[in-house]
Amino acid sequence: MNIHINTDYSFCSPYAFMIVLSCVTGLSLQYFLNVKRGVQQMIAGFITLLSPIMSFFFAILLTYAASGGTKIGLSSMGGLFGMYLSVMTLALIKRDPVTTGITLENCTLVLPIIYSISKLGCFFAGCCHGISYHGPCCVKYSGKITESDYIFPVQLTETIVFFLIFAIGMIMLIKNCKNISVFILTACAVAKGLLDFLRESHMDKTISLNQILCIIVVIIGIIYTTAFKRKSQRRSLVTT
Repeated sequence: MNIHINTDYSFCSPYAFMIVLSCVTGLSLQYFLNVKRGVQQMIAGFITLLSPIMSFFFAILLTYAASGGTKIGLSSMGGLFGMYLSVMTLALIKRDPVTTGITLENCTLVLPIIYSISKLGCFFAGCCHGISYHGPCCVKYSGKITESDYIFPVQLTETIVFFLIFAIGMIMLIKNCKNISVFILTACAVAKGLLDFLRESHMDKTISLNQILCIIVVIIGIIYTTAFKRKSQRRSLVTT
């Protein structure tokens, strides 16, 4: 089955609509989780207001810096950094370790759903598209963005994969699992790093900036998990 997408949109670009929808969905869920888990409404509200501002700023800044000042666009890794920085900014004001831990975990929980919805915008707009591909569900663009060949639906694949990561994260939260943030960040980094090989923009590169940042995230996750296990073992030895 082939997929044809016409990028001649007369009314509103689906890219802009999906970006706004992803932000509204993610930030609303983040606010709900913060309040539900005991964070003061004022703090939860400040985070909700600050997050989109800092996310868009760093998303644009990273794209601009990585391109040497030649491109302006939204980088998902820059947006991730902005989300966490907004939470840490409020953490410095509040100075409550419990609240900081909850808000950081909730921020991590909503990141996959924000990315998942936003990639639908990329899929319908034709940006960040995949490599040449003639298998099942290959995509053909026409209109403003016209590709000479069928391509792999990498954006749609990202939408599905990251939604599954979000769903697993929420199940882990309901079951009171530990290290939810480590799982989500590691799963997202691995998924994004591997799927980056299927982008056309990766064809002339050995490793992309996104993949380098993903590797750093995975390393940090491994270090944190190892340190957490050692700390837990020490506590169990002390109690016994």
